[in-house]
Amino acid sequence: MRASGQFMGHGLTWALAVLLFMGVGYWVDGKVGSAPILTVFGAFVGGGAGFYRLYYHIVIEPRERGNDPQ
Repeated sequence: MRASGQFMGHGLTWALAVLLFMGVGYWVDGKVGSAPILTVFGAFVGGGAGFYRLYYHIVIEPRERGNDPQ
């Protein structure tokens, strides 16, 4: 049960990263007047950032924890 909550948290973090960057892109689009270009770009950047954070927590962090001499 604990692992499922942890992975749901990772998925929520990924989704919030996409929404945050997409929202910033939408806001800048409104200020600049470049309709959907920065919104789409923000969605892709948020997806990449969210994926990196997911990859870090699932792959890199356990590997580093395993090499810890404690």
